Amino acid sequence: MVTVRYKKLNDDKYSAYLDIYSAAGQGKGKRNYEFLKIYVTKDYSNPSTRIAEVDKDKMKVIKAIRNNREDKMSFSENGYQQNGKINYNLLDYFRSTLAKKFYYRLECVTIQLEKYADGEQIYFQDVDEDFLTLFQDYLLSVVSQNTANSYMTTFRQYFNKLVVKGIVQVSPFPTFKIVGLAETEITTLNIEEVRKLAACIPKKGNSQIRQAFLFCCFTGLRFSDVKKLTYDEIQDGHLVFRPAKTTQKIVRVPLLDDARSVMDKVDIHPKNNKVFWGLPSSQVVNLYLKFWGLEAGIKKSLHFHAARHTFATIGLTFGIDVYTMQKLLGHSKIEMTQLYAKIVDEKRKAEMLKFPSLLDEKSTL
Repeated sequence: MVTVRYKKLNDDKYSAYLDIYSAAGQGKGKRNYEFLKIYVTKDYSNPSTRIAEVDKDKMKVIKAIRNNREDKMSFSENGYQQNGKINYNLLDYFRSTLAKKFYYRLECVTIQLEKYADGEQIYFQDVDEDFLTLFQDYLLSVVSQNTANSYMTTFRQYFNKLVVKGIVQVSPFPTFKIVGLAETEITTLNIEEVRKLAACIPKKGNSQIRQAFLFCCFTGLRFSDVKKLTYDEIQDGHLVFRPAKTTQKIVRVPLLDDARSVMDKVDIHPKNNKVFWGLPSSQVVNLYLKFWGLEAGIKKSLHFHAARHTFATIGLTFGIDVYTMQKLLGHSKIEMTQLYAKIVDEKRKAEMLKFPSLLDEKSTL
């Protein structure tokens, strides 16, 4: 019999542990305790105790571990022996999961894990706090802090499923601290800044970097979407495509004259059907964009996603309603689009503060 119990700590948290009782015959039994190193905010010994929101994921893990131990005891007490520990490959698990249902962030995590492993095998039992710390440090060296947070959160989501299924006994995530989200300022360009960029031919990088960025200022596409855009996705004056992040969704964006003008200047590849077939990786593109911004006299740190931000803020400024913009950007939640509306409102207020006073101190109303 395996029972989950809780020990109150000095900081008012509770340490979860297993009370493991096994019968030894003739009325005697043996009791052992296993501390799980998982800490919750309440004593959940009473099944009717409502689980706090912050404890829900931890309680799922605790329940899965308890069930796993109970199954092992039952297996052993009935005279069976379990097979030796199997080395399950983490990357194989992620790839098979992606094959069943594609998820953009999990694909990104898998790609980064492959680069980090550099040909070495990663087994489930290798994933402990030390492994997570080193992998997170690696992520922080190649992607932004917020992207690292997103990837590690996705890693946790899919690894903890193994615990729930009983394939892995303990997850290191309940005690591992995922890097937090950093406050970031959204980089947007106004019309004059877009015109400055359009008039400046950069000295570094290939021409398609400039063309793709300007194209996205008029369409709002992400880098992942413009890089895979094909001529087949241009239908009746619209871009009609499935975003790389949410492949189950279809987005339709009107192809404005400015966007078409940019696209028409891109050399057509004799075999490749992609519109922007010569784009390098996003890291390389962002590096060249910074050089281009400096050459054009833009006093902002330019990166590719700024084109999407620019499309949203300029569109809202000139009267596109927030719900239409949500559809154009392919946002699942209106709150994501409302962030741009807030930026536009703040800019309007800032401009109004520049309005000169028309009344002097002696004037009366």
